[in-house]
Amino acid sequence: MAHRKSPARIAKDARVAHLHGLAARNAASPAVPWDALAELESRLVGRIVLPSDPNYDKDRQESNHAFQAYPQIIVYCVCENDVLECLAAARKYHLWVAVRSGGHSTAGYSVNDGMVIDLSELQGVVLDPPTARVHVRPGTDFDHFNGAMNHTGWHVPTGACGNVCVGGFVQGGGYGYTSRMFGIQSDLVESFRVALASGTIVTASATENPRLYWAMRGGTGGNFGVLLQVTYRMVRLDQVWAWSIGWDAAHAAEVLELMQARYMKTGAPDALGYMMNLGFHNGSPCYMVQGMFCGSRDDGLKAIAPLLAIPSAQLLVDRMGTYPDMNNWLDDHPYSLPENLPDGICETKACGYFSRPLARADWQRLIDYFSTSPNTWSMAYLEPYGGAINRYPAKDSAFIHRDADADLVVDVFWRTPEERAQTEAWLDGFMQLAQPFLNGHVYQNYPDRRLQDFAQAYWGDAYPELQAVKALYDPTNFFRFEQSIRLP
Repeated sequence: MAHRKSPARIAKDARVAHLHGLAARNAASPAVPWDALAELESRLVGRIVLPSDPNYDKDRQESNHAFQAYPQIIVYCVCENDVLECLAAARKYHLWVAVRSGGHSTAGYSVNDGMVIDLSELQGVVLDPPTARVHVRPGTDFDHFNGAMNHTGWHVPTGACGNVCVGGFVQGGGYGYTSRMFGIQSDLVESFRVALASGTIVTASATENPRLYWAMRGGTGGNFGVLLQVTYRMVRLDQVWAWSIGWDAAHAAEVLELMQARYMKTGAPDALGYMMNLGFHNGSPCYMVQGMFCGSRDDGLKAIAPLLAIPSAQLLVDRMGTYPDMNNWLDDHPYSLPENLPDGICETKACGYFSRPLARADWQRLIDYFSTSPNTWSMAYLEPYGGAINRYPAKDSAFIHRDADADLVVDVFWRTPEERAQTEAWLDGFMQLAQPFLNGHVYQNYPDRRLQDFAQAYWGDAYPELQAVKALYDPTNFFRFEQSIRLP
């Protein structure tokens, strides 16, 4: 056949020529010389985005518009060698590197003012049923991950948000509807493939680089290297029962008291996973739980019978299907929270682990306070632990949160500095009310820039070992950000 250059290669040649042209015209020099940028672009299968590019503002933007950073270079990597080329350039020109998979860091740590290594196009899911393993690239979002697993009878717990990507999620633990049954997502990791700052690619598993394997399951992304691939142990899960219950305000405190007593660390079957939501529906506070049962509808109904027995209970969702299909269904049913968020809105999040029992009056104080929200976008929700999450030995990974009832998460949304001050003051008031019942730890997948002692909050007694692993695999502190693991 006749030789023909691909359209992608033609477009790349044009970008390279443009960069060489800027060098020839002695255009204002960026952090990396124009000719060096041209050389990097030519060596990539992916592409470079610079501040002068027309789509730069879209490409630099985190999912949360509260965070505004202006990288000198964004590189979309589509293969492993692209990552190695980025690391080599960053070393040579002393660039500060941020690693981004989906851009959902709740503290804005997926971008910086240096080089962003973007992995969102490094995607792929390969199932290996004979070994009950699945190999996943870091830029794979959960819509694609779940879609690849759908109707296969195999499962790995994922988060509820479809556009969150594997790379960041798994390194912070990873909670989902089926975690009480099968564990935090990082508990199912068999191995990681990782590019270190030196440009070396290593495997981290129980037998190869075991300390790095321990650290990357909870040590959070951007600390040790660039995650290139995850291999998970799959579990069997054919169908789940999706369910949701709503109650009137008069019974919300009774519901929460019962849930903490019988549906978190103890009481409920592992097969029952859920989120308890306080939000606003049609402008008024609502009290709704939604979840999945890894089993039959009849067994699921038995598990939630005490919740349905509380006066005013309404079964709002009652549906069988595959986990991916039901995960999508629960996005919109019985309704979406928060409602009617404007485009480009900003979010502030705080969370903490409930580990002490609340009396009904304590729950009522939180409910009453929630109703004073400055706007109808605020949310408070509980992610229950127990089951397989709590049984996993805390010392066996850097995800230490194995003795908690539930993760309390509170989100507020704002558009202006005035709204920010008002909503964050309200958020602080909510967390102060909850503080006597929290254990002082914070889920590292919901990082908070405002934390005074983030290391203790995220990792507790595991932090010294994380520092030792950091010194072993990133001795120059190449991977760093405001709340990264410090060298010892």
